[in-house]
Amino acid sequence: MSHPSRRRETPVPYITAWSEERVAVRTLTVRGDGAGLCYRDETPADRDAQGVLWSRLIEAPGCGKPNFRSVHPVRQRRAVLEGLCQVCGGPASRTSRGWLFLLPRSGPAEPSAGWPEGAHCTKPPVCVPCAATAVRYCPHLSEPVAVRVRKPRPRGVFGGFHAPGATGRLASSDDGYLPYGHQHTPWFLASQLVVELRRCTVVDLDAELV
Repeated sequence: MSHPSRRRETPVPYITAWSEERVAVRTLTVRGDGAGLCYRDETPADRDAQGVLWSRLIEAPGCGKPNFRSVHPVRQRRAVLEGLCQVCGGPASRTSRGWLFLLPRSGPAEPSAGWPEGAHCTKPPVCVPCAATAVRYCPHLSEPVAVRVRKPRPRGVFGGFHAPGATGRLASSDDGYLPYGHQHTPWFLASQLVVELRRCTVVDLDAELV
């Protein structure tokens, strides 16, 4: 569930990372066959169903200070896959028209015809009560586009590449999107799940909140 921040009037979303949720003991290295990344103490939980390696963070929600600019990898992925509200962590709103998502009205720099159909999104859906909360407190969601999505399908991950540099040490790249099935997936460390929004219906948010 969401946690109150030190500023009581500002709720902390379920997917937000906290200052005490530090990177777990870093054992990222190159596989023995040299064909990609792994953890020295890797477990099956470190990879998703597509075989992508995920970044590790300790789970300690509510401990320390909230970092509103960052999301926790495990909670973000869990919310997307299980249809949980990104704000409270409870079930997100779902009707015959689909799951409720809130998107920035600006959309992509060059929106495609029919946007938001086919748009990529890292933010999980929301429940109706939390939609009002998100609009009130999130600076990126002033006058958002409310969308019902029948088919939010995982299409890839957000994160960065890590490959051996000239000194042999792993060097990281800037973060970006990687589609599932990409040939360079073995060298990618994911931090967020990316879904493609399909069968979208733009709805009146005020009507949704009634």
